[in-house]
Amino acid sequence: MRELVILSSKDIYLYLLIEDEEVVEVRIDKKNKLNVIGSIFKGRVKRLLPHMNAAFIDIGDSKEAFLPLKNSPENCQKIKIGDTLLLQLKRVSLQSKGAKLSCKITLPGKYLVLMPTTNHISVSSKLPEDIREDLKSRVENLLRDYNEEKIGFIIRTKTINALDEDIIQDFLALKQQWNSILDRYKREKAPSLLYEEQLKAYNFLRDYAGDIKRIYTNDKTLSKKLEDYIRLNFDKYDIEVIYVSERKEDLFKKYNVEKVINKILNPYVWLKTGGYLIIEETEALVAIDVNSGSLKKYKSLEETALYTNLEAVKEIVKQIRLRDLGGIIVVDFIDMYKEEHKEKIIELLEKEIKKDKQTIKIKSFTSLGLLELTRKKTDKSLIKQLSESCGVCRGTGYIKGKGIVLFEIENKLKGLKPFYKVKIYVNKNLYDYVKSLLKEKFKDENIEVVIDTKIKNNEYRIERF
Repeated sequence: MRELVILSSKDIYLYLLIEDEEVVEVRIDKKNKLNVIGSIFKGRVKRLLPHMNAAFIDIGDSKEAFLPLKNSPENCQKIKIGDTLLLQLKRVSLQSKGAKLSCKITLPGKYLVLMPTTNHISVSSKLPEDIREDLKSRVENLLRDYNEEKIGFIIRTKTINALDEDIIQDFLALKQQWNSILDRYKREKAPSLLYEEQLKAYNFLRDYAGDIKRIYTNDKTLSKKLEDYIRLNFDKYDIEVIYVSERKEDLFKKYNVEKVINKILNPYVWLKTGGYLIIEETEALVAIDVNSGSLKKYKSLEETALYTNLEAVKEIVKQIRLRDLGGIIVVDFIDMYKEEHKEKIIELLEKEIKKDKQTIKIKSFTSLGLLELTRKKTDKSLIKQLSESCGVCRGTGYIKGKGIVLFEIENKLKGLKPFYKVKIYVNKNLYDYVKSLLKEKFKDENIEVVIDTKIKNNEYRIERF
């Protein structure tokens, strides 16, 4: 059984997906953030790059977004400067790379993903081939009378156990959503935001439809929003939303959120038997190094390498999912010389990656013994979202970001109540941010902020009296 915990603070929502009492996914929503993945725009063509078969589009952001034209629908192939287009955000700006757009629109529902710019119908590749064919025939026949426009869609895995009327309802709701977007496209001037993908909580509910039984949150307003969304999109008895006030229970403390965050920011991950991983992220790729450490030595070096690598596989997949790592991921396993041992590693990987909702593709071992994986990258990794560049090491490392530090301070103060007086010791770089937080969220409390020159950048100490 899965549970979702949502902690709300002044600027962010922090999501913890719990499976078997273990945190397996952590995600962040910045409040009032524009340009969320999946948002749909009416954009204007600003520049064309014929040699790259691409264009730069004004969507109302400070930086022009990139639109690859290869394999795009016909309406995107023959465009000129000044034309307006209906576009969807597929990737946010990532360091030196700008946001990426697509003319292929997708609208996710509980059982279907609508693809209104195509007439193609497909089934989730995570299902066996024989099941895919039967499921496609069933759904295609079921929706024939409701799909005169021959709109394309993807059939999600959850559709297998869905009732006919629920699939029809999901399809009609997505069609209505699409028609509303088209109406706005006709009315609005470019550039403009036509549709904004909302809370990640809704994504969790769609992706794990029927599997998330409870949602806990410390935000009363958010709990009402979730109840409304569930009532419209799910059987109301499927999911229970529980508002937990800070006076009743401290969710931040209960789920060891600070410890979870610190683990994600730590490049070292220890294995139970003594080996360890080193996870390093660059702009081009993610490198994961497997080390034997103090692992018990088996009969031979080859056997030691095999068992260390097998244990590492499970932890690697877990960390990729937890940290939301994407793009090219290169794993440097301990050297193995027997082909059957390498095959065992790939077999276990194929089994473990099924737990991840994102598609992971596995390449074969290279001549240097490296294994390459690819995972869809749409947003900054969790490490980048939780941290900022370290000024001391000139960008070669990271420290906890101001946003997540303020999130911790706010939740810790809530958990400390009632108190007579609190002092928060910070360095001068954090001082104004903490004062602003207190002014908005704790203006009637007796809390003093003190600059301490001994405290490092973006660190703090709280004392209660």
